[in-house]
Amino acid sequence: MDVRARMIDVMGLKTRVLESGDASSASEGSRNSPVVMVHGVGGWAENFRELMEPIARGGRRAISIDLPGFGESESPGRVPHFGPKDAFYPKFMLALLDGLGVERAHLIGSSMGGAVAYMTAVTAPARVRSLTLAASGGLGTDIALFLRLATLPGMITLARLMGDRHQSRAVLRTCFFDAARIPDALYEESERFGFRSYPEFVRALRGGVSIFGVKRGLREHWMGQATRYRGPALVVWGREDAVLPISHLAEAKEVYPQAEVRVIERCGHLPMIERTDEFLAAFLPFVEAAEAAVAA
Repeated sequence: MDVRARMIDVMGLKTRVLESGDASSASEGSRNSPVVMVHGVGGWAENFRELMEPIARGGRRAISIDLPGFGESESPGRVPHFGPKDAFYPKFMLALLDGLGVERAHLIGSSMGGAVAYMTAVTAPARVRSLTLAASGGLGTDIALFLRLATLPGMITLARLMGDRHQSRAVLRTCFFDAARIPDALYEESERFGFRSYPEFVRALRGGVSIFGVKRGLREHWMGQATRYRGPALVVWGREDAVLPISHLAEAKEVYPQAEVRVIERCGHLPMIERTDEFLAAFLPFVEAAEAAVAA
């Protein structure tokens, strides 16, 4: 099946969407709700490329997006990304679902995208069929030093003066346990998208992170709403994740005691890329079970 790219308008922002599968497969009353995938900070829609066709072959519409300011999507400017008041990301996600004609979706969020998917689920639980968190941000408070340093004053200006698009390759390697498993296309995309999205990378990080880690007050606000979503949940983590350590799984289990948990061995921060087969082996049965539970 082909993966198609298009631009749509979401909240007045040009937003790039990748799709695979037939939109008619998710008609009203169908068990096959679409799967919507949300990348992490500094990422782009192709981070889920390897998942899209396998999902579509199962009869579901597979959708991956560039969040505003990343990939080829238009920057939102200065917005309250995570709130807590008037949070931008859940509003954007709900407007996106409306724009795509999606009533309910299976959400997959990677890293910061996990926090975005979580906020969407607790804001509008009726719109979320299931929630999959891949090394999700927001569950713990400690994160990699290079992410905390990016929140310091002057980092955007410093990047403009001294930055180099080739630096994105080094950053990408920190997200893998085995750098030999990084596809050539991913390196090329990191150079194309990484440097130019750096201002939004910094602004989004500053919305939820300080030099000391995830902002505790913000985390407490959103974690306090966890009971609003009690649908199916899956948490996937790479054992050797050097960006968000696997110790965050303890918090994940506290937030969602009903969640299935899968740990992938010899895997870093992007399990859907580094260990695609293992990720799909966890996700595809999970999503089938989630649909079957609704039908029952």
